[in-house]
Amino acid sequence: MAFLVQAIIIGMVKGAIYVIIALSMVIVYKSSRVFNFAIGEFCTMGAALYFAATLFGLPFYLMLPIFLIFVVIAAGAIEKILIEPLSGRDPFSAIMVTIGLSIFLIGLFQITVGTSGENVEVNLPDLTFEAGQFFFTSEQIWSSILAVSCIAILLVFYNYTRWGIIMRATAEGQVKAMAFGINTRFALMLTWIISSIVAAIAGVLVAWTGTLTYNMGIVAFVAIPVVLVAGLESILGCILGGLMVGIVESLTTFYLEPAIGLEGFRMVTPYLFLLLVLMIRPTGLFGQVEIERV
Repeated sequence: MAFLVQAIIIGMVKGAIYVIIALSMVIVYKSSRVFNFAIGEFCTMGAALYFAATLFGLPFYLMLPIFLIFVVIAAGAIEKILIEPLSGRDPFSAIMVTIGLSIFLIGLFQITVGTSGENVEVNLPDLTFEAGQFFFTSEQIWSSILAVSCIAILLVFYNYTRWGIIMRATAEGQVKAMAFGINTRFALMLTWIISSIVAAIAGVLVAWTGTLTYNMGIVAFVAIPVVLVAGLESILGCILGGLMVGIVESLTTFYLEPAIGLEGFRMVTPYLFLLLVLMIRPTGLFGQVEIERV
């Protein structure tokens, strides 16, 4: 029983990271109807920028603002150069741009980061927990704390701050927002920057518990089932969907893989879980059915 509880908790820790990756996709989709296929590379970019910030040798509380400034500059430049010129066009054009951006960034990271990988260290106090049959590493505990904090801050920002309300108004409809005097151009740029910050933090957590590699962004492919299970537009659904996918993957790792003897089968189970959900509810657990009058 204790082993099952630990497997579920580890799955929830993984799920929390999937949640923040999925949220970075959802807030962009809600505002612009653009599905950002480069979100995995935004995670890698965040981890790479954090690794660059560590070269200054500063403590975590000083290094974090430098890292965030790096991310804001990079995200703002990408949005200004690639996304803004497509404003007002069919969202499919921007989607294709994100695919091209993903390919470009993978090649760039292969040149700069290399293929051997780098170890990313986050200098935080050791919180390793061991009690009876339960054992959790310091990285797992800190990852859960930072992921939950990121989710909470994002929810507060999105729901209660002036800029967050502007983003929500733009998500309801850019034409309506413009009619009320909202600068939708600024709102969309802000949305891409916030999404990039969230994805970058997720990338740091992924690299910290693993390794910074040029193709680390593949983790975003696991977040795609989270988004689709949630229903593309639901922030609450992303949170619940991410936790469920994380638990399914963890239980597969600890129980199903040893039983069937297929190592790596855990990479498939999120998609099988997605298929099961969509068979029962095609719009996702929290998706809205759109009715169009013709």
